[in-house]
Order: sequence, then structure tokens, then C-alpha cells
Amino acid sequence: MRQLYQVEGRLRNNIGDVLQGIVAKAFLSDQAEVVDREGLNKIDHVRDGLLIANGWYMHDFESFPPPANVNPIYISVHIADSAMLRSPEIREHFKRNSPIGCRDKKTLKLFLGWGIPAYFSGCLTTTISLGQSPITQSNEVLLVDGVDHPVPDEICQKLEAHYNEPLVRVTHDPPRTEGDLEEYSEKAQQHMIELLKRYKGARKVITTKIHCGLPCLGIGANVMMIHSNPSDPRLNTVREFIPVLSFEQIKLGNMPDEVQVNSDALKIRQSFLIDIVEASVEVGYNI
Repeated sequence: MRQLYQVEGRLRNNIGDVLQGIVAKAFLSDQAEVVDREGLNKIDHVRDGLLIANGWYMHDFESFPPPANVNPIYISVHIADSAMLRSPEIREHFKRNSPIGCRDKKTLKLFLGWGIPAYFSGCLTTTISLGQSPITQSNEVLLVDGVDHPVPDEICQKLEAHYNEPLVRVTHDPPRTEGDLEEYSEKAQQHMIELLKRYKGARKVITTKIHCGLPCLGIGANVMMIHSNPSDPRLNTVREFIPVLSFEQIKLGNMPDEVQVNSDALKIRQSFLIDIVEASVEVGYNI
């Protein structure tokens, strides 16, 4: 049986989508193949397959679901547009491959509302490991944001004053997007690993991005999550481990010197995710 993992290969504008593939790939053999999350119905159906189907769903519903002889392990799923589940074919596919592990409570309620068995899994990116990779320690205070959740200049100035250090801006835009899916995925994965090593060695990582905050927790980086809307349901998977600071709190200078991580909750969540995926991969279907 082929083993498959997915990355977003159409827009190629967010390396967080590549990170989803990295954490899935770690559970598979060296012969695992990458597939395009935005073209799952185009997976070769000649041979049976097992797909770790974690991540953000999706730009194009017409390219879903994957072939019937591909067994998906749906874990850490986020549904961006509830219209996706209005399709009877898609709902039936999810039911056949349930229960669905949901990254956030909003997605969980959506599946349950349609009568599709589901559970809160949290995010697989918390299981990332750098192994024995050499880490260069630095005094950098990194600010990782993007066009989706930019940090206003006033907030940046408050942070720089608090840490007495200029912020070093980091983007999650992939530096190179050319080539076929395999070429793009390989280059982007290498870049993501280098970013993670930089995060691990930094004095502080401040971010608005879930897929910076969660892997930073997984590798033990010194991370602080900030957001214009800390009550956003998508942030539940972060708030399980660390508080999410609002821009208003930062304006008022209400910032902790060190963010307290709920290490016990993090270890439990990591073990929960690892056990599910390892057992599913071993038997070849979603347990």
C-alpha cells in the first residue's frame, strides 16, 4: 500500500501548509509520496493508498474527495468554509472515514451538526521534532506574522520597547515556488526546517500565526502568541497550552516576562496524536 501525505500545491503562498506535510511525513516510510491537497481526486487510483489527511480544507471543493481506494486518516482537520459539507458526496465520504479528528472546536461542531462522527484532536504540528539538529543560539526577537494577521506599527513599537531589542520580521511565504509539486515541496520543507531551527535558537518568537506558535511549542522554542482577536475559535488549539495576548494588552504594557506553558497538557496532546497516527499507519486505515 502506498503511503501519502499532502501539501497545498496550487497557491503555494503559506509555508504552514508545507509544515502540515512535514509532520505527517514523519509517521511514514522513506518511500512516502507527496500529493496536492487541492487535487486529491486526481490521486492515481490504480494502487491502494493510505493518506495522512491533516490540514486546512480547502480552496476548491471540486477536487475532493480522494479515490475510494485511498484510506484517509483525517486528523487535525480545519474546515475553512462550511459550504464544503453541503455536498452529499463529501458528507458521505467523511462518514465512511470517520471519526474525523478536528483541529478546532468550530470544525468539530460543524461535523457533529451534520451527523458525522468527530472529535477534537488538536493539531499534529505540535508533534514536530528537530531531532539532533544543531541549533545556533541568538539574541533575536522574531516577529512572525503575515498579510492575514499583520501586526500594527504601534504594537511593534511597544514590543521593541518591552524587549529593548528591534524586532526581526519573518514571513511564512515560501521563498521559492517554482517546479512541480515534488520539487516545490522538497525545497519548502528544507526552508521550514531552517526556520524552525532559527525559532528554537531565538531569544523570543512573537507570532500571530498558529503554524508558527504550535510547532514552536513542539520544539520547545520561547514563543508568545498575540492576536487582534484572541477569542477566534481557531486559536483554541493554542490556548490549550499558552495564553493568547490581545493587541490591547500589549498597548497597555500588560505583557508577561515569560509565557507559562502548560507542559503537562502539551505532553498529553502530543501522545494522543502520536498514538492515533502511529496505530492507524500500522493497520492501514483510520482507527
